[in-house]
Amino acid sequence: MSYVGLIEINIICITVLLITLLQFKDSILRHLEERILGFTIIDTIIYIVLSTVTKMLYSVHIQSDLYSSNQKICVIYAIMYALSLSSSLLLAQLWFSFIFLRIRKSVYSYKHLFPLFSTPSIIGIFICIGISIYGFTNDCHTTSLQFRRLLPFLIGLNFIYILATMVLGIQHAITQKNSTNRKEAFYLSFIALVPSGSCIIQYFVPDIPLTDPIFALTLLHVYVTLLKYRITSDPLTGVNNKIRLIEYLQYITQHQDPSKRLFILVMEVDFFKDIVRNFGYEMSDRVVADLASFFKRQCRGQNAFLARTRDNQFAIVMERDEVSEIESFCQKLVRECDRDSMQSDMTTWKISFSLHYAEISNISTSNISQIFAEAKKNCYKPETPAPKD
Repeated sequence: MSYVGLIEINIICITVLLITLLQFKDSILRHLEERILGFTIIDTIIYIVLSTVTKMLYSVHIQSDLYSSNQKICVIYAIMYALSLSSSLLLAQLWFSFIFLRIRKSVYSYKHLFPLFSTPSIIGIFICIGISIYGFTNDCHTTSLQFRRLLPFLIGLNFIYILATMVLGIQHAITQKNSTNRKEAFYLSFIALVPSGSCIIQYFVPDIPLTDPIFALTLLHVYVTLLKYRITSDPLTGVNNKIRLIEYLQYITQHQDPSKRLFILVMEVDFFKDIVRNFGYEMSDRVVADLASFFKRQCRGQNAFLARTRDNQFAIVMERDEVSEIESFCQKLVRECDRDSMQSDMTTWKISFSLHYAEISNISTSNISQIFAEAKKNCYKPETPAPKD
């Protein structure tokens, strides 16, 4: 393929990545994992530019037999090739870092293990530096041959990150009780195999531009997937929102265990408007966030789906054998809420919630509003009266 066509393809790839990066800029300022995904996009752009220049140098000067009379071109070629391979190694490390932070949610662990995470890429970068120095005294053809000899080893270093990512993702997926979270974990585990496979094919078919467009399209697909996650996730609490709840209800009602009964619990924060009026929006947000964390802890290991459905409302969907199990869980929620450490944030007011539930299996409609209306008819705990000032 001519380098003119190569440039056209890579300009399209870079444009796609730049558009993705610009759309993602607000998010990458918040969480370390999303900042790293932003750096991954930037590094991909750098890799595409470097690999394009490298291929052009090799095509123009090797095929024209000019390398023997122009040592400067050979030096530039060696440096550009080394930089392109180094950027691909950094790309693998950044991807692993993104998955690690997204799954483990521990910046401390990441910083503590960073030297270990960086070892394969550092080894590969030093190898690239060594070959580029070799290119200072040898022609482009000989330098390129050395790069191709070591390329399988450098690809192997990349695969260390890919395999580590797969292990992390699979371990996380196995622990997930929620099918949606499990699918996302498996997706993030295996999606990196697509660009990795393109690198292997590119090694055997060097004349066809595969890696650059596949890298760009893969990152675009990951971005769209994460965008969908953000659309269906509540930004304040990090739990599912009403859109995700509706999707889950559509799924679970079609894949329900026939031996179990499906229930929904609806919890509303007590005297929420009074909290806003007396303490302000900052305190009301803290109450909602604390309750969300409390509900997440209580749902852990319960095969339950938690969502925030309104400003002061949460819902939990559970499969159980009998109504008595739901009543027992409700009793635990009320009891543990009274004891939870979040109560210390409210010096004069106590955080509480009303609690209603319904059996979805007995409701003929799939309309979420009508399901909530049915739950309102079955009250386990009414609203607590607001404290007097």
